[in-house]
Amino acid sequence: MTRAGPPGRAHWEELFAAGHGFRGTDEHELRLLTDAVRPGPGTRALDVGCGLGGYAAALAGLGCDTLAVDWSEAAVAAARDRYTDLAPRLRVRRLDFTDATEAATLPPRSFDLVTMRLVLAFLPDKAAVAELVRTLLAPGGVWLVTSSLTGRLPEARRSIGLTPEDVATVTDGWRRGHWYDLEPGGPRCFVLRD
Repeated sequence: MTRAGPPGRAHWEELFAAGHGFRGTDEHELRLLTDAVRPGPGTRALDVGCGLGGYAAALAGLGCDTLAVDWSEAAVAAARDRYTDLAPRLRVRRLDFTDATEAATLPPRSFDLVTMRLVLAFLPDKAAVAELVRTLLAPGGVWLVTSSLTGRLPEARRSIGLTPEDVATVTDGWRRGHWYDLEPGGPRCFVLRD
């Protein structure tokens, strides 16, 4: 059986315009993030595929200077509206991370932390994404990828997870890395350092 392709832009615009997003960020997830990455005041963070902005807001709440980007106009508008009180520590802008021209507007070597929470499975060229993230990370920076894994998902939902091949592609070539699960059988977080 072939794996279903990711939903298109119209799907995401409709989903976010209706105020729907993915799994919310809870204290347990933030505690695991803090233990793994140690973000805080002065950390320059980029949250790719921010959706409605909850994770980016959590990063800003930890003291990170956070830029949240998403390709969906509806998501960006919702995130701006929901978290105006966090400006200027949280900035939100529309950006298609898979478009090389748009991604080139991000300053190289300027982020201590790049996060992709429940988004990497939807990006078509995982190797290109990993290479782009490497160009954006400052020396000693961390790429934190949170994703479901296809082996843990029912057949009908496998398009929202990373395959073993995807995991190998994105974790290859990093100087150090480890992973942890948000809960047993749940999304996995990869912590990659170049």
